[in-house]
Amino acid sequence: MGQEERPIRFSYQAKWISSGLIVVLTIWLLFAVTHILPPFIGAIITAYLFNPLIGWLHRRTRIGRAIWIIVLYIVAFFVLYSLFTALWPRIVQQSRDLAANAPVIIRELTIFFEQNQTIEVGDFVISLAPLEAQVIGLIRDVAGWLSGNVPKIVFSALESVIYLLVYLIITFYLLLQAPQLKAWSRSLIPAPYRREIGHLGYQIDRVFSAYIRGQLILIVIMSVLLYIPLSILQVPYALVIAVASGVLEILPIIGPWSAAGIAMTVALFQPVTPFGLSNVALAVLLGIIYFVLRQIEDHFIIPNVMGPLVRLHPGVVIFAILAGGALAGAFGLFISIPIAAVIRILLSYIYRKLTDQPETPSDTDQPHTAAQQEAVTGEVALGSQG
Repeated sequence: MGQEERPIRFSYQAKWISSGLIVVLTIWLLFAVTHILPPFIGAIITAYLFNPLIGWLHRRTRIGRAIWIIVLYIVAFFVLYSLFTALWPRIVQQSRDLAANAPVIIRELTIFFEQNQTIEVGDFVISLAPLEAQVIGLIRDVAGWLSGNVPKIVFSALESVIYLLVYLIITFYLLLQAPQLKAWSRSLIPAPYRREIGHLGYQIDRVFSAYIRGQLILIVIMSVLLYIPLSILQVPYALVIAVASGVLEILPIIGPWSAAGIAMTVALFQPVTPFGLSNVALAVLLGIIYFVLRQIEDHFIIPNVMGPLVRLHPGVVIFAILAGGALAGAFGLFISIPIAAVIRILLSYIYRKLTDQPETPSDTDQPHTAAQQEAVTGEVALGSQG
């Protein structure tokens, strides 16, 4: 009589060893294929940002997600093409001019600091010596980056086309199958823990989505708001400075002050000043404009765009920025703050588990009905696919 068949069961140790091997091999594979990851990372970020819009349009109109994705592609193409043809030539030209004139600006800055070692403000005497190296270094770094990156194409033409096609295809399928992917990931969680883990995932999603979308909106808003006064005051390279100032908004604390320093330095040495202002008065006026816009941003724009989701101590923010830049360069700078906020959520969750504290999710932390409905729709679609 043959032995009874039975399925293989992993022991507790075997489960841990298998999980560890999978993690190690995944990390090794990602490091081994780092050069092909950009289009996939870009597709994941794009799908993550636009999936709520596609889902909302699909629910409101009952038109297939594929149709709305194609519409999104068409609209994005025309918007990007219009911006590219209208702004890119000017950005490239102004970037080249700024990079070419950087040695002149640095030379004039050196002379300025040599002639003005201190500034008297009433009874106070401010020494400018500590600022000299930092300001000159900032101008030199910006000029070097502009001359080395803006005019160049990173990849060859063929490789760029291939990467673009991969990005578009992956983005399309991620957006198309987002509900199924959500339902599949949820099905991986054991049933008794789905509500708790789902709540934790929702908190993380709120932080990531609010921060990333908010930062992208903030870049556009601040670039436009700064370009207007820079143009009125006839500051050279106004478009490049405005765009750079908007991009520098992704660096809390450090970025806005660096942007203001660049604009004030250029204004300090521009050959022609409007409205009878001196160069010093123009630089001070720009500093005031940057300061006022920063206050408007902090008190009106950020609370309405991102909300109070990223609650981090300023010291943690600075450490996260430096760590993100050291580990992943410019991309690390962009995502350092939301990752730090996610780590805070996870550590808080683990602390509650270690101290046996109950979960007390508020009503505002629960997923919206629409999101729940989309998840249910995804489960049904996943089930229908077998």
